[in-house]
Amino acid sequence: MEYKIQFLKNVKDLIIKEIPNDTYLIYHEMYDPPIIPNITNIKFQDFKNKYFSLHVNKFIIIGLNRIITPSNRCQMVNDYMQTMTRNIPKIVVDTEPFIGEPWRVWYQFDVSNNDKFGLPQGYAMETEWKHWFYRNVNTCRLSSENIKLFLPPIYSDIDRLEFNIDYIESDDSYYIEAKEFVFAKYSTPKMLINNLLKLCNNHYKVNLSFDTYRNNNYIAVPDLPIYRFVGQENIERKNIYNEVIS
Repeated sequence: MEYKIQFLKNVKDLIIKEIPNDTYLIYHEMYDPPIIPNITNIKFQDFKNKYFSLHVNKFIIIGLNRIITPSNRCQMVNDYMQTMTRNIPKIVVDTEPFIGEPWRVWYQFDVSNNDKFGLPQGYAMETEWKHWFYRNVNTCRLSSENIKLFLPPIYSDIDRLEFNIDYIESDDSYYIEAKEFVFAKYSTPKMLINNLLKLCNNHYKVNLSFDTYRNNNYIAVPDLPIYRFVGQENIERKNIYNEVIS
């Protein structure tokens, strides 16, 4: 079996069984790709300028997390890789399932022609996740409990994350003041959460963000609502990450 999605510690360890003529390996410049006989390597920045002129029978794409981002996802080259080449076999290889918000893992499935979520584009996956993130709905296809129902076959040799968090009693007088200040100044959920978290981190000498789980260790934070919210999100992102690579 040839896995179409591979998450690897070293992208040079990718597994490929069939190499037809005109196989192209597209890679982000941050990665050091393998040199494989009969496969043509092209840096993504160069691929963007010539993709319509290429005759391709198979794609290998390394570093998709950095190739398709929220800021460039509407570029024509991404539409080409996602919707205009459904008939071309693809293998996607990366060193982690997603960077940033978990909905971005959808691109790994979609580009490899393995999307079981049944969504037309990344905006739909992002919207569903954001409704869940802001507690507007109680569940989401991306939750660690549900995502296993939508996962295609995946090969991975990366380690599971073991992050954990505890909450300790703390004086909440500053928190009350900070919350009043933030709510008086900002109106959107994103700005409220991010600025309240920043103020509390500075005051309580804590370094908690939505990506802290990637440090793969233990952290103790004051038992305050903002830290409960961000801490629970870290645990959920860790669980989603582990579910995908497992």
